[in-house]
Amino acid sequence: MEFIILIAVFGLMMWMMSRGAKKQRQAAQDLRSSLEVGNQVMTASGFYGTIVDIDGDVITIESTPGVETLWKRDAIAAVTEPPFAVEEELEDESSDDVETLAVPDDASSLTGTTDNPVVTDTTVVEEPERPADEPSERPGDEPGERRA
Repeated sequence: MEFIILIAVFGLMMWMMSRGAKKQRQAAQDLRSSLEVGNQVMTASGFYGTIVDIDGDVITIESTPGVETLWKRDAIAAVTEPPFAVEEELEDESSDDVETLAVPDDASSLTGTTDNPVVTDTTVVEEPERPADEPSERPGDEPGERRA
């Protein structure tokens, strides 16, 4: 008798777990079948974009303007907005809010003086003298060769 109760409890647990998994699969299938052009979606790998074309089981997603990628319908995990702000291009250029920045052609305006600087100090650095017993070039050294 105890064995039958144990098997019944085990069977009930298995049925409850499979029921939850079946509901999740059904919800995912309903989501994928309701996809439309223009939806903001996220794939299972975390790729965000907008659906621009649906061709059967293949969905074309545009992540940034002009960048389109092909995805299998089963790869779509959720219909959601991206977690970051997407900046739209400003088509109205008549706004006075935008401050223009003047970039100089040369660096002289960055120093605050307008006259050209003149180099007055021309110090020449000489190489230290080598001892007489040390050759200027070692055997095996080729001009222009780099050592590791």
